[in-house]
Amino acid sequence: MSKKIKNLDIKFKDRGYDEKTINRIAEVYNIETRHAIIMAINTFGSSNIKKLAKILGKNEATIYYHIKELTKQPEFLQIDQEMTNSLKGIYYSLTELALRNFCDTHPVEMEDAFTQLYDLLEKKSDEEAAKFYFELMAKNPEIGETAQRDRRRLSYYRILENFMLNNLENTEKIVLAGKKPLNERYPMGSISLSSFDMKISSPKQLFEILKTISEMFGNLARLKEKFEKQMDEKNIPDEERIDVHYHMVGGEIAEFKFTK
Repeated sequence: MSKKIKNLDIKFKDRGYDEKTINRIAEVYNIETRHAIIMAINTFGSSNIKKLAKILGKNEATIYYHIKELTKQPEFLQIDQEMTNSLKGIYYSLTELALRNFCDTHPVEMEDAFTQLYDLLEKKSDEEAAKFYFELMAKNPEIGETAQRDRRRLSYYRILENFMLNNLENTEKIVLAGKKPLNERYPMGSISLSSFDMKISSPKQLFEILKTISEMFGNLARLKEKFEKQMDEKNIPDEERIDVHYHMVGGEIAEFKFTK
């Protein structure tokens, strides 16, 4: 068993997974295209091979090969029978195993968690907060795997960024050529680029930032529910509902030194 799988073994044994399942989860993290397929279906919903190939910038044969592997036991993908029966091609959705291990916690739950953490730390001194933060990290069941997981997620986000830039480029070409878009209700492609720098000196300040970010995504989650209700009331079909993606990346840009 590889070192990476040993680390995962510590984490996933607590969830009652057998060694085969643990190895399969590690395999998805180790193979970028398989991880990206799961993330893309989580972002865009049930998808066929043609759609996934376009999103991920891969040829259909490559996508087909990895989907075959992801549908082997224990499965990360399953056939969405409803969409497969009504549309062209075989559509795949995520299994509970994939949802549990590769998809984010609901933003409102994260908002509650970071609010509680901030409220707890606010009452501590800077030294107590620093000790609490370090111990919290040390007890994290994902310790040893967090950076690798986040590298894989960032790799997927870069795919989405490129996808959005291509949409924007196509929109610009249409405008410059004096042509009209096919979808007059939503004619554009867009991308939002923003960043913010600041200085901090304690974990209390860090958790206040995380609390603020979690509140923002909690508000976005509530907007998502509002928009879905509005579209349902107007009977807007799924093919006319435009997928929109936002993500934020942040962290300390300092080199930390530790005792030997």
